[in-house]
Amino acid sequence: MKFNILYSPSQRRGIIFLLIIFISYFIFLFYERNSLENISPIVVVESEIIETLEFEKPIIIPENRNPNFWKRKDWIKLGFSNSQIKIIENYQKKLNIFTTKKQLLKCYAFNEIERKMLDSIVVIHKKTNKSEFKKPFVFLLRSKSPNYDLKNYFDTIYYNKNSKGVFSYYVSNSKTNNFSAIKNCLNGQKPKVYSLNPRNLRMILRKPQKIYKSKTSIKSKFIVNINMADSLQWRKLRGVGAKRSIHILNYKNALGGFVRISQVNEVFSINDSLFKSFERFLTIKDSSLVKININTCLAKQLKNHPYINWNLANSIVNFREQHGCFKLLEDLKKIHILDNKLYYKIVPYLTIQ
Repeated sequence: MKFNILYSPSQRRGIIFLLIIFISYFIFLFYERNSLENISPIVVVESEIIETLEFEKPIIIPENRNPNFWKRKDWIKLGFSNSQIKIIENYQKKLNIFTTKKQLLKCYAFNEIERKMLDSIVVIHKKTNKSEFKKPFVFLLRSKSPNYDLKNYFDTIYYNKNSKGVFSYYVSNSKTNNFSAIKNCLNGQKPKVYSLNPRNLRMILRKPQKIYKSKTSIKSKFIVNINMADSLQWRKLRGVGAKRSIHILNYKNALGGFVRISQVNEVFSINDSLFKSFERFLTIKDSSLVKININTCLAKQLKNHPYINWNLANSIVNFREQHGCFKLLEDLKKIHILDNKLYYKIVPYLTIQ
């Protein structure tokens, strides 16, 4: 009688339904556990897997067991696919060399069987790592600020920065055939070759080996001075119409002038492939820039520059108000939100006069 008073008929049906679900779940767990106990585990013998793998894809072990000296054909002989080799090459470029076997096996291109195979094949001698991988480099020049003009001459550039902030630039002698460009950078002096370890250098520029050719570039026989050209001159390059030429001029005016040819690629309507098609026909003969005086300007004036956001503009003005006028442009480095990369990017457009 009490049960009928406390619960309505619909509530009693719900309670009974929940009890049925719980009982069914526990029965399912009970039978599932018994079925798993009856299944015997599959024992896989490693030697059988390796034999099967070798039978399907016969491998040829390179004479030199050090993977740092293996080329694409050596990886193919070991049974690796082109997609795997591409991943391995990208992984090796980040490391420069494999110092240990464990470092090589961390690459996600290998499965468990391939790792065991490589573990039995690879031999890396720790004693020869320092001298074994030194390569000849041509020393170009030193500069107190990053030299971006070198990208117009070389496919691959390396640099080393010392504690005094001086940049030293090197070019790999084995990859460089443009000796006339080297002479131009050295002002006619004889290039000096150094045997250096690539691990101690950092690569600042790598251009794709693929050469972009287009009918537009072949027909074009003129040079566009990017700081002096007007809309009509830009429009002579096919792919740069009326709208894009206006976009380029507006961006140049917002910057205060171009410092590097690569800045043309920063225009939002110019993609990489279009820029590469006419890059060889661009030049800078007039480097005069419209500079902002950071000792007299307002935050709003700084913010209008494409490289300076509102936070940085306010920080520059606030720092000037708190510490007085800037005596050197390098005093900007004291602003904590301004890193070295951004500093070298905006400093050509600033002045303290």
